[in-house]
Amino acid sequence: MVMRRSFPVVGRSLGRLACALAALAALSAAPASASGQKPLAIRPLSYTRFVLSNGLVVLLNEDHTTPLVAVDVWYHIGSKNDKPGHTGMAHFCEHLISQGSPNLDEPQSSFYRSIGGTSPHFAATTEDVTHYYVVLPSNELETALWVESDRMAAPFSRADSSRLVAVSGVIGQERQQQIEGVPFGVSRELTVAELFPEGHPYHNTNNPPLVDLYRATPQDLKQSCGPYYVPNNAVLSLSGDFTTATVRGWVEHYFGGIPRGAPAPRAATTPVRLTSEKRLVLEDSRARQPELHFDWIGAPFASPDRLALNALGSALSLNRFGRLSKLLIDERKLAAVVQADNYDLEKAGVFEILVLPRQGASMSTIETLVDSVLAALPTSPITHQELGRYTSYNATLAVAALQTHMARADTLAHGEIFAGDPVAYAKQVNATRSLTPEDVQRAAQKYLGRGRVVMSLVPAGKLDLISKPDLPYRNVTPPASVQAKAQP
Repeated sequence: MVMRRSFPVVGRSLGRLACALAALAALSAAPASASGQKPLAIRPLSYTRFVLSNGLVVLLNEDHTTPLVAVDVWYHIGSKNDKPGHTGMAHFCEHLISQGSPNLDEPQSSFYRSIGGTSPHFAATTEDVTHYYVVLPSNELETALWVESDRMAAPFSRADSSRLVAVSGVIGQERQQQIEGVPFGVSRELTVAELFPEGHPYHNTNNPPLVDLYRATPQDLKQSCGPYYVPNNAVLSLSGDFTTATVRGWVEHYFGGIPRGAPAPRAATTPVRLTSEKRLVLEDSRARQPELHFDWIGAPFASPDRLALNALGSALSLNRFGRLSKLLIDERKLAAVVQADNYDLEKAGVFEILVLPRQGASMSTIETLVDSVLAALPTSPITHQELGRYTSYNATLAVAALQTHMARADTLAHGEIFAGDPVAYAKQVNATRSLTPEDVQRAAQKYLGRGRVVMSLVPAGKLDLISKPDLPYRNVTPPASVQAKAQP
């Protein structure tokens, strides 16, 4: 299963979204820390970290609040590791490796369900990682460790031609349901392809068209993914009801004998910058309302610039207070939704402003107003009050989002792989307290320049709705998006 979000960010649960909305509502209703007093520092999760002799990193967050445990195994392989002519391989391998292991003749997901395990999808692939995750009754933890060690020891034991055919069918259905079957669903991959040039690791998304997959062989998958499915390229993260000393013994018993692999190959992720604006149009026969997207290359997860860009996104789009939200939604009544954020990858990022216009609103007018707000930043920088709203909200969300065992295991593993620090999230939140308006100003000037992608997304045949139609643009609409007859 591919993680589907506007762009990759940490976390995937609806609970986090609910916490975010609740925190946002509370902060919108109350004055921010205008006095200049900084929000209290958050306390990082407690955890034990150790590394086996074969290189497997293990993170243990012991927590006895409920008789459950989250088991989260991350492999440092994502779509950015796909090779030209072999796009989609990381995602394909995720599905194939979920079909069983030498001593488990059934998909891991069905076995986990039989012992009380639950998970939204049991596995996920992003641009940067592939991971397998489940929450189980704590008395089944040793069984789960056996299952995951069996998978790690021989990940391609079930890779045969018949399973490849079945898996490719499932992936095709996923792409249809999540991308091609959704209005404007291809917008993300089209935007990313424009931001990152061909040959760049992030040029392709994690669920690309299946052209390369249909001709893949078991040997192709082993060559593409095998070097990454080794213990020294993995993180085992557990959170829940267990005793650390006991689990450490189990981990060493089940995983310690798996041989270390060669260092996983890493493609160079060269920083890129757009030097000019690219204007795109995407039509869709299923759409009823247009959208307007502005995208720049942003900052990666471990960059200090990411904190400033996140604060900038809040100052632009925070409900009732954001500069763009107030102007477009409350004052001019031109938009129903305005969002601005930096979506971080491991080695890059995307800063996006998304506007959903109201019925009949001019997207040309909206673009002019968006640009006017951005152009005013040098002379009207982000204020301490705007920054205070963001830092308070950010700290509240960081704590509220970690209420489940899975969120905790997920966050620790993410920090380990993306920043070399399981509690990087807490350090970043606390570092945000020291942000100044000047920091945000510098980030805006550095990232939100002329080089960007502006995409007008309109119902098929409604080119009169696009933003600033007199400027040169490219229509990037795939045939599948317009061949279906529009509904009356």
